[in-house]
Amino acid sequence: MSPTLPALLCLGLCLGHRMRAQADKLPRPSLSAENGSLGPLGRRVTLRCRGSPGAVEYFLEKELGHGLKRIEYVQSEEVEVEFSTPWMTLNDTGTYFCHYRTASLWSELSDPLELVVTDRYDPPSLSAWPSSVVAKGQAVTLRCYSGNRYDRSALYKDGEQVTKAPAHVLAEGAQADFSIPAVTSAHGGTYRCYSFQSLSPHEWSFPSDSLELKVTGPTAQDYTVGNVIRLGLAGLVLVLLGLLLGEAWNGCRGGPGGAPASSDRGEGKAGGH
Repeated sequence: MSPTLPALLCLGLCLGHRMRAQADKLPRPSLSAENGSLGPLGRRVTLRCRGSPGAVEYFLEKELGHGLKRIEYVQSEEVEVEFSTPWMTLNDTGTYFCHYRTASLWSELSDPLELVVTDRYDPPSLSAWPSSVVAKGQAVTLRCYSGNRYDRSALYKDGEQVTKAPAHVLAEGAQADFSIPAVTSAHGGTYRCYSFQSLSPHEWSFPSDSLELKVTGPTAQDYTVGNVIRLGLAGLVLVLLGLLLGEAWNGCRGGPGGAPASSDRGEGKAGGH
């Protein structure tokens, strides 16, 4: 038997196992909060876990320390199920995951979803430096200031989290700066910020008042510089075009078709003598 044949057989078996494993892998579930993951204590929260056809059971897990604790499970053959909390308490805050199983397979965990209460502390203030009206390409800093000495801040844009950042604790209060070095149209929108303590990461302040960041086109100075450059280029093109036309005209005058014809009168007189 050729030594390459066993190697080819082994390769074929490995590829077959890998293809079967990929075919048997279930789609990853998604976990969402029907009425948002941020809100005050006492509200109703409904989490939706979406799986795939063939599911028979869904599980809701909560992160505790370095592990997960199963909070609830639902036996259902639907593609999506609900886990409801009728009255939000501090014990309900935290990081959640969901997953599901079919008759023979288990899915992986969903992406994490954080349930946060947002009425624990006084609201911070949000301001823009140097201004909330910014030209494209310019820099702006959004500053979240709290009168309390909370060491973390979260920035939201149009209801979606942008980022979290440590706050600089001051003699009175704390502030976090969120810098945008070069503004684009995508940065325009309505911003809010929250303050909280790193020891209680799911207990936040009330939201700040909203701040509208408006992004304008290039400044008047940018337009002036651009116009000067365009005029200079247009002038240079005209000069080059004039030189080319002049050279072409001179070539036409001095060429074979443009040379003046010689006179035959002198030759005629010489031949008459």
